[in-house]
This record gives sequence, C-alpha cells and structure tokens, in this order.
Amino acid sequence: MFGDRKRRRRRRTALVLIGLACLAAVGIGTTVSAPPPPSPPPPLPAPPKPAGGREVAAGANLQQIIDQAEPGAILYLSPGDHNGPFSIRRPLTLWGPREAVVRSNGRGNTIDVRADGVRLLGFTIDGSGDRPDKMDSAVRVEGDDFEARGLRIVRAYFGFVVEKSKRATVAANEIVGDPNIEIGLRGDAIRFWETRGSIIEDNRVTDSRDLLVWYSPDNRVVNNEVARGRYGTHFMYCDGGVIEGGLYRDNTVGIFVMYSRNVEARGNLTAGSLSAGGMGLGVKDSGNLTIENNRFVRDQVGVYLDNSPSRPDDHNRVEGNLIAFCQTGIVFHSSPARNQFLNNTFQGNQDQARVDGRGDALETTWRGNSFDDYQGYDLDDDGFGDVPHEARNLANQMIGRIPELAFFRGTPALGLLEAVGRIFPLFQPEAIFVDSQPRMKARGI
Repeated sequence: MFGDRKRRRRRRTALVLIGLACLAAVGIGTTVSAPPPPSPPPPLPAPPKPAGGREVAAGANLQQIIDQAEPGAILYLSPGDHNGPFSIRRPLTLWGPREAVVRSNGRGNTIDVRADGVRLLGFTIDGSGDRPDKMDSAVRVEGDDFEARGLRIVRAYFGFVVEKSKRATVAANEIVGDPNIEIGLRGDAIRFWETRGSIIEDNRVTDSRDLLVWYSPDNRVVNNEVARGRYGTHFMYCDGGVIEGGLYRDNTVGIFVMYSRNVEARGNLTAGSLSAGGMGLGVKDSGNLTIENNRFVRDQVGVYLDNSPSRPDDHNRVEGNLIAFCQTGIVFHSSPARNQFLNNTFQGNQDQARVDGRGDALETTWRGNSFDDYQGYDLDDDGFGDVPHEARNLANQMIGRIPELAFFRGTPALGLLEAVGRIFPLFQPEAIFVDSQPRMKARGI
C-alpha cells in the first residue's frame, strides 16, 4: 500500500517537472516587450508653391528684402535657416517648404505683420520671445485679409496672436507646445482679439494652453484638433460664432462659451477632460446656443450650464448629442430654465444630471432622450417609453446642499445613501428632471 502511494507521488512529481520543462523550453529566447508607441500623425499637407515668386537664400537679410519688395510680391524661402525677427508692413506672400526655418533670436515676435493682405505659407517658425506681458508670439498680426496656412510652429511662447483684424484665415497649421511647462504658464496656440469674420480651421495643436477667441463676433472654429491643453476652444463675447467638427482630447476643458449669444457648437468630440474641474462643454451667461450632434465622452462633466441662458427671452437647445461615460452628464448651476434637451443619448454616466445648490431642472424641457438607466417599458412598440423617466438621486441631492460631501463620491457611504433613497419611500429624493417621452433605444451619432 505504502509503495503504491510513493509510486503515485513520484509519478505526479515527474509530470509536474516535465510540464515545467516544456514551459521553460517554449520560453527560451522569448521576451515580453511593451507594445510599440503609437506612430505620430502624418504631417499636415503643405500649401502649393504660388507662381511668379522670387527665391530668398537661407541666411539672406530677409528684413531688407521684404522692405524693398513691391506690394503684392511673392517670396520663396529656400530650405535652411532664415533669421528672425522681422516685420511685414506691405501686402506680400511668403512661401517656403517645411525645411525652411525662420528662427527667433529669443526676443519679441518672430514675425510681426502690420499690413493688409499678407500670406504666410508652408514653412517652419522656431521660437519667439518669452514675455507673457508682451504676448511674444511666433506670428503677431494686426491687418485685414491675413492668411497663415501650412506653417509649423515650435518652441514659441504664443503661436498666433491676431488683433483688431477682419477676414483672417489660420488654417492647416501645426502648433507644438512644451508639455514640461505648467499648463497655466504656457502661452496660447491661437489668440483672436477683436477680430471679425475670420476662420480657424484644420489646425493641429498639442501641449499649448488655449485656443482663445475673445471680443470677436462672427468667427468660425472648424475641424481643429487640440490635445493636452487647458481650453480646447474658449469663446468670450463672441456672438454669432461657430465651433464645428473639432477633436478635443485630454484637455482640462474641451469647449467653453462665456457671455455670448447665437453660438453654434456642432459635430465636435471632446474626450478625456477628467481633472477635478474638467468638462466637455462649459457655458456661462450665454443664450440662444445650438449644441447639436456632439460627443462628450469620458469627461468629468459632459455639459456644464452656469446661469444660461441669462436673458429672459433667450433659450438654449441641446439636441442629438452623445453624453457617455462621464462622472456627471449634465450639471446645472443657478437657473436651469429655458434649456431644451432633445433626442440626446445618455450612456454609462455615473450620474445623468446634477443641480448645484438647492433646486431642480424641472423647468427644463426633456423629450426623446435615451437613458441607459431607464426602467420603463414600451407596450405599444412606438420606440418611446410609456411612462416618464424621472431622475432621482439622493446622494447628488445631498451634495448639492452640502458640497463638502462630494469628497465621498464613489465611496460605499454615498452608495449606501443612494440605495436608501431607492428602497425606502420615506427617503425618496426629489426629482431632478422628468423626460415625458424617453426614447427606448439610443440614436446613432
């Protein structure tokens, strides 16, 4: 008997050793490597070389050549280094390949434009001064009908500063900031100030501070990609502006609109605004906004409305958006009245909505929205719930009244509080909002 046990034990030991040997043999010469880093995005397309220009050799006295050029002249920058800073005080076109580099001497604006009808196309600008009080920039502009297309800007404090101008075009440029500088101490990639009827489109911005448009009505910000900054796009006093088709990744705030009316935000994607004050879209004291077909994904707050609309005759329409995987989908601060939420999709959010301070969003219109936590039914099979969706959350109600409780968000304590509100009618919280006709299935966006 004891001999059989020993033989079985030896057999099991042998099998284990054989298995280990096989695994070791398979693993010989094999190393586990980290996945390769993502490849950088392809460079933005270079603008074509205009006809009828004059070649400027690298190292030539570019300021003298510009000063002697006829109005409307076209200058070709040859590959190599061209010394900055210089100013342009007559209409002309400056074109160069990406290998043509205008280098700053570390002081002031690298290119200072003080004329109408100036075009900067294709080349690289390396550096600027570093004084924030002077807003030292790669390109500083005060002139109408300015165009910057296909430039690459590196190591500059501010990228473009365009002031008191009309019909400016800043398009298809790449602006690279410094991720090692604290975000609040960086300069802005693009800054429009008192500039009208202009467009910012197809630009790629990384590791800068803001893309900022202030006191500048009737401008369009279209199809830009902004990553790892503070404000992806910041409008202030910008009536009639359009923000469309943007891709905003890992910024503190994707889009923020302040003190503006008749602004349209359409077809944008904001993702990864996860800091304590992060939000996909923030709105303050603004009215008659159209917020349509956007995607707010994995943001701390999807949409934040502060005293908006502020005028009694204004309304805001939030329609056809996806608000997904956010800590809170919609946050109201102050009056939530005269806002319409129509045909939006709420999916995977920790909380669908919250009202900061005492109050609710019952005066807000909710209709046709899809909620993944809706527990109703559709007996007539018309695609809409037969009973309203009522949002109730005891934990959020308590946080609204006692903001310090937000410290416990995500803890079992608040989870238990929410469970109490659901189980015991005595503690049922007040409704935050009611969608009278909730959609049963999410709309494709």
